[in-house]
Amino acid sequence: MRASWAGPAGAPPGDGTRLPAGSRALVTGATGFIGSHLVRRLVADGVEVHALTSAVSSVYAVRLVDLRDRITLHEGSLADRGAMEAVVAAAEPTHIFHLGAYTHVGKSWQRIDECIQVNVQGTVNLLQALDGHRYQRFVNTGTSEIYGAVPVPFREDQPVHPVSPYAAAKHAAEELCTVFFEGRGWPIVLLRPFNAYGPAQTADRIIPEVIVRALRGEPLRLTQGRQTREFNFVEDLVDGFIRAAVTPGVEGQLFNLGCGEDVSIRDVATLVLELLGNPVEAQFGALPERPTEIWEMRCDSTRAREVLGWKPQHSLADGLQKTIAWYRQELADPASPFVA
Repeated sequence: MRASWAGPAGAPPGDGTRLPAGSRALVTGATGFIGSHLVRRLVADGVEVHALTSAVSSVYAVRLVDLRDRITLHEGSLADRGAMEAVVAAAEPTHIFHLGAYTHVGKSWQRIDECIQVNVQGTVNLLQALDGHRYQRFVNTGTSEIYGAVPVPFREDQPVHPVSPYAAAKHAAEELCTVFFEGRGWPIVLLRPFNAYGPAQTADRIIPEVIVRALRGEPLRLTQGRQTREFNFVEDLVDGFIRAAVTPGVEGQLFNLGCGEDVSIRDVATLVLELLGNPVEAQFGALPERPTEIWEMRCDSTRAREVLGWKPQHSLADGLQKTIAWYRQELADPASPFVA
């Protein structure tokens, strides 16, 4: 187990935008992929971090173990209103980054109740727990899946058509955030990050799956890979979260976070294999397509670029090189949950 996987707690990219001195951040979903990178960035910026995670997280020890003495960890379920009251009372946060969620799109069809309890009721529980506390900004994490079956590029002002219980639940949570902002004036900002990749992503996602299987010389069975997605290096997205928390006058607004450039799954898998020296051949068409597939996902991120001053710092090739280097090292650890 390595002591650190993202540099000295994650050097901040961009122009050094950060939370004000003396800030206390509460990060839900702190042991998740994006959440753990956000925690590292906040710690590097000198922020007092309170990290909320469910007790069932299997990768806490790897993602945040070297920060255990620099953060305050809280275990609890978003679906438990009493637990949220206790966490908020203990943390007294000035900024809240709400990333905790049930996130599996496919399994949400079989676990609809859990999806709604965590993503909808959990968001309401957290917001109500914060009522009466003098926090400066609540950053809610939506998802690009909310757009669903609508024309690209996805814009914040267009109607949406979610096509999975996960996407519908995340949209409902967004709508409730907007109700609290409009009805009670709570300082809430909404983000819809597009596909992320980078170090410490679990191997059930396309980029780490291709990397790990290729490095091991294992068969790589994929769909035809005609669907297109954006791929955004996780540290770039984290910079967008920070900007959403500190940019003045953006309460109530919704921002896409994405590079605005999509690539087919076939092409991104081919690029990864090329960067690795083509150790295996991808078997395109070996797997069936996913039901209710969204064939194109690409955002218009003009609003984030103009209002938040945000833009990605990594090209796809640059980000993939960093990600490949991390997984090469991780394969040396037979106990790693990221290459199982």
